[in-house]
Amino acid sequence: MNLKKNKIDNKKPVEGDGDLDSEYMKILKNTIESNSKVITFLHNTEHCETADKIIKDGFEFQSYLDFTTDVVTAKDEVAIKYFTIVRQAYGKFTIVIQISKQLIDEYSQQLENMSHHFSEVLSVKEPYVGKDDDMIYCLAPHFIKGYINAPILTHR
Repeated sequence: MNLKKNKIDNKKPVEGDGDLDSEYMKILKNTIESNSKVITFLHNTEHCETADKIIKDGFEFQSYLDFTTDVVTAKDEVAIKYFTIVRQAYGKFTIVIQISKQLIDEYSQQLENMSHHFSEVLSVKEPYVGKDDDMIYCLAPHFIKGYINAPILTHR
């Protein structure tokens, strides 16, 4: 089972109980390793329909991208498992977002002396004030690698 351009082969949970060798962890690790020139962010959501909407319309986030996602690297499988276990309370659909390191570096450098963040510049919609009085931005759909219907992971 592979993560396709925008979703895995089917919407059934992948096999595995959270072991570092489970199919879910292998798919995440392989997806993250597939391109060393990007930074990978993970976000969990409860419903398949929400995951499909994110793929189609983009990912709305509060304030900064890393407020509602976790930055992960394939070299740290324990961190991937940790974030997956901790974030499963938000839902079993793990959204995989990847943004070019070069793009992040370029925008971060240009914004260095400003109070803005690279993720704000990448917003494809006009930001708006959310229910918690924070700004809400929308990341373009082409940064969304896809999603995985995760199994319920357990601590070991």
